[in-house]
Amino acid sequence: MNYKNPINHNCNIKCPKCNHTYSYDFKIEDLKKTTNKIGSVENSYEFLTYLICKNPLCNYDIEIKGEAIVNSSNIPDSIKIISIK
Repeated sequence: MNYKNPINHNCNIKCPKCNHTYSYDFKIEDLKKTTNKIGSVENSYEFLTYLICKNPLCNYDIEIKGEAIVNSSNIPDSIKIISIK
């Protein structure tokens, strides 16, 4: 089962190409459910999204992989960025 509601998120991201850090507001969509710990009431979902570096001299296409934890009321508890490429 996938999580259908988009999640708005804001965080600082460092471009892997030019090393500039910027604040990004982005929408996380198409979250896919991952395995839960036994007895956990929270659900874990993974996501993959892309951003464009805000440095006008770079414009690198940044790949963001992460995980969202959603509680039993179907409300996001936390967002964790796993990798930035």
